[in-house]
Amino acid sequence: MSVAHNLVRAAEIGAEGVVVHTGSCVDAGGYDVAMRQVREGLLPILDALGDDAPWLLLEPTAGQGRSLCAGVDDLEPYLAALDHHPRAGICLDTCHVFAAGAPLDEPGGTTATVDRIVEIGGPGRLRLVHANDSMDVRGAFKDRHQKIGEGHIGLPSFEELLAHDALAGVPVILETPGSRDADDGQIDLLKKVRPA
Repeated sequence: MSVAHNLVRAAEIGAEGVVVHTGSCVDAGGYDVAMRQVREGLLPILDALGDDAPWLLLEPTAGQGRSLCAGVDDLEPYLAALDHHPRAGICLDTCHVFAAGAPLDEPGGTTATVDRIVEIGGPGRLRLVHANDSMDVRGAFKDRHQKIGEGHIGLPSFEELLAHDALAGVPVILETPGSRDADDGQIDLLKKVRPA
């Protein structure tokens, strides 16, 4: 299985985690079958990990198709299927959760979203953030990333996000247009809005 292989490779290079999209159910009405497959496929891999192994970081999708985990609340049954395994972490992709309906564009919405992640997963399970604005409106189920502050999420959401206690020590990775360009200013922008 590719997930097991990637976790071995991650351990060999000293990576802290491996991000996986949480999958979808192709057959209508097959959600329960698909969740059993998730359990049967991932739980043995997680059980084989040592205490110092990389995390398996679950990244909810934007809700397109028949996603098994689109949005924050879907993390609850997904983690339950994995017995809330201590090596199963969460990767928050801001565009994905916004596309799936999280109110990141409202004052307090980002804080409430992160609070819900912590409520579902427990402290310390949020291990990575993919920071992206969105080309589309909330609830559009479209995974189209935009530069920070230039999309429908807006810069205030990222100020809220970076001020949240659950983000202390959590890496934040940009996945936005131009973010790999040497002259891109989005990292500097996030540094400016990050609390001192």
